[in-house]
Amino acid sequence: MQIRGSDFVMYPVRDMARSLAFYRDTLGMVVEGEYGDGTWVELTASPTTLALFQPDDPHNGPPTGGAAIALAVENVDAAVGELKEKGVEVLWHSESPVCYFAAIRDPDGNGVILHQRKDGTCG
Repeated sequence: MQIRGSDFVMYPVRDMARSLAFYRDTLGMVVEGEYGDGTWVELTASPTTLALFQPDDPHNGPPTGGAAIALAVENVDAAVGELKEKGVEVLWHSESPVCYFAAIRDPDGNGVILHQRKDGTCG
């Protein structure tokens, strides 16, 4: 598996409206997209994306809570297979309208997302 770059960084938030007011209105970041009935919002933080999420939505939370990095890979399915062969536990493996992704933990329990955009881009 070869890492192509970082696709996004995730921050858990308790109050999406308050967080959006801070990142969008106070810091001037641009909203790229809103998903999951507003429980996941992506903002431009070039050359990556900042994803704000509400961890009480079961589709959003990183494996252990807190922040997580999403690493771009060429093929999530192939990466998952490679990691399973190495004995790495894959916590979840899924697809959205725009990407494929899977979650693992590093040795200290930090969340790592393997991410593949359907349009082939990264960063």
